[in-house]
Parts: sequence; structure tokens; C-alpha cells
Amino acid sequence: MAGKADKRARQWHSLVNLIGALLLIVAAALILLLLFQSAPKLQVWYQVYQLRLSALEGHVLALRNISVWLLIGAVLVLYAFKSVLSIYPISFLCVLTAAIRLPLLLSLALNVLGLVVLVSLRYLWGRRRGGGNVQKLLSLHRDLRAFLRHGGKAKPWLLFIFRVTPSFPVNSVSQIYGAMGFDYVDFTLISLLGFLPKLISYILIGNNWNNPLSNAFLIPLVIVFTLSGLSVIGINVSLTRQRDESEHDQNQNK
Repeated sequence: MAGKADKRARQWHSLVNLIGALLLIVAAALILLLLFQSAPKLQVWYQVYQLRLSALEGHVLALRNISVWLLIGAVLVLYAFKSVLSIYPISFLCVLTAAIRLPLLLSLALNVLGLVVLVSLRYLWGRRRGGGNVQKLLSLHRDLRAFLRHGGKAKPWLLFIFRVTPSFPVNSVSQIYGAMGFDYVDFTLISLLGFLPKLISYILIGNNWNNPLSNAFLIPLVIVFTLSGLSVIGINVSLTRQRDESEHDQNQNK
């Protein structure tokens, strides 16, 4: 049984490393696109594509006719709903608020507030109801459980890494840290600090969605994919190191 568990662990770590590498490859491809964005053939294709974007832009900008307060309320409701049913990414909400041309600082403030609502609701759920299915998964995964905990508490720096990684499930992390009794103020501040580079990048992307070959659109994408790849690989390396240290301690105690 132990041999099969070790084999599954190695396969899982290899898969996660592959995902991290693919994310970094996408970042590298975007950098190449930045370097060759003025190529004549690419510009011919881009002109045709921009005509299609121009038709869509009118529909997007029509949302500006809606009351600003109604838009703010709708976005906050969507953030709150995401804490219950995660069917759309945070990036969608950030891009949307920027695409309808809300002022940059207002868009950032709105998404920061929405993020606080999102993580707080799920944190409180974990505090009152426990970790649920995620907690059950941790109880079966000794290495991951030990990796998350330090002195009986969830690790603060790991929360930051989870938040920096764009593809990591927001609700699961919030619920686990709530169930572990992590300090709410620290939880919120670390979450915001980890999310901030992504929020700014997504808003810049949304602000320039109709010009996808511009530096203002591509550079934030490079940042997002680079952060994703490095964070995924970093978590995987740390988890492997934790497992090796645990095995070493067990062998010494025998």
C-alpha cells in the first residue's frame, strides 16, 4: 500500500510540475508575441480582428449607461454569490469592471471590496461549519496536512502563495483557514496582499481588452502566467521537501 501511495504521490507531483511548466511556456510565448507584435502578417490579421472587436465594444460600453451604484451593487452581489457557487473566475469580474470604463482606482477599490466579501463569507463558513469535504481530503493526505500546519495553525506564508497563484481555488483555501482558526485580520490582509498583483493585472487587461496586441494588454498577461507557473512549481517543491523531511524523521525514529 505504501508503495502505491508513493507512486501516486510521484505521479501527482510530476503532473503539477508539468502544469507549472506549461504556464511558464505560455508566458514565454506571450513575451515572443510582444517582441514580434509589429510583424506585417500579424498586423494584417490584427486589423481584421479589431473590426470584430469594434462591433462588440459598442455593446460593452452600453453598460456605462447603467447607474454606477447599480453596477457596484451588482458586482458585490456577484462576489458574494461566488462564495457559494464558484462558476465564474475573479478575473472575469475584474475585467468586466475595467472594460466598461470605470475609473481605474474605482475599479480596483470595487474589486478589493468584493474580494474581502468573498473570502470573508467563506472564511466564516469554515469557522462555523469546519472544512467540509476539503477537511476530509486533508485528513487522508498526511503530507499536505503537515505542510499546511505549523504549530497547530495554518501557515501564513502558504496562504500568500495560494493567493498569488491565480488558478488555486479561492473558496477552498478560505474555508480551510477559517476551520483552522487562523486570525481573521491576518487572513484578510495576507489574502489581499497575495491577490493584489492579479487584481491590478486583470484590471489593466480589461482596460485594454479591445487592443490585445498592445503592451498594456500583453504585459499583465505575462505577469499572471509567470506568477501562476512559479507559484505552482514552488508549492510542489515545498510539498515534496515536506514529505522528504517527514520520511527522514520517521526513519530516524525507527
